[in-house]
Amino acid sequence: MIHLLRRLLLLPATVILLAAGTTGCYDRAAAPSTEPAAPPPATTTIGELQRLFTGETFVVESDVVVRGRVTSSDRAGNFYRTLVLEADGTAVEVMAGIDGLHNIYPEGCEVTVRLQGLALGQSYGVLQIGREPAPGSGYPTDYIGSRAALDQHLVRGDRKQILAPQLRTIDELTPGMAGCLIRVDGLHYTPEEPDEPATWSGYKRFSDDKGGEIETYTRLYADFADAAIPSGEAVLVGILQCTTQTDGSIRYILKMRDETDCWY
Repeated sequence: MIHLLRRLLLLPATVILLAAGTTGCYDRAAAPSTEPAAPPPATTTIGELQRLFTGETFVVESDVVVRGRVTSSDRAGNFYRTLVLEADGTAVEVMAGIDGLHNIYPEGCEVTVRLQGLALGQSYGVLQIGREPAPGSGYPTDYIGSRAALDQHLVRGDRKQILAPQLRTIDELTPGMAGCLIRVDGLHYTPEEPDEPATWSGYKRFSDDKGGEIETYTRLYADFADAAIPSGEAVLVGILQCTTQTDGSIRYILKMRDETDCWY
């Protein structure tokens, strides 16, 4: 099965150019129908996509379909035009490219994604689905870019079920959890510089009682970017990201959805 999926998903670079005709016509697509569409059956899982991804962006040329539930929200502005889906402890980020995603795909709703014509990439350890990036862009994927284009690839289900975050300690985190909604208890804010502003904006370091470290990341334009980080022991919830350091160690980051993802 894995070998069959690999043959379907991975094609030579010369064939990738065939997807350009598909992605280039999205903005001219007809207006989305007001009638709910029946989701197609999933042909594989998010976890299987992760196992097949080799680290280089590629365009999916076959009829591959995955399904997951929304765990992110762009309501507070810390997620910008992206949607995170999770299923069975694995996750993928959809580079939607439009605002107000929390109104269209609220947290907990089921979303089915048709990948044919879209690209798979990876950023901060998180598998991404989006358009093929322009040559030299420096990004692993590009935004899908319009509601009409999203309706060609995404189908929202009727049932809604909020997923609880996975409770983990820092030393239990692995790169395979990147993109998942994670909860870490028993943390204290430990600024890297004595004069560091104690607000959420940017990267902020937190430590546990074992000396483990994890950071939060908040966009400058997020609603809570200038809010003060409370003192005391904290519980943090967020979408997990990670990067590999020059010494081979893994740096873990939690991207909160809003200020309520920090509990004291």
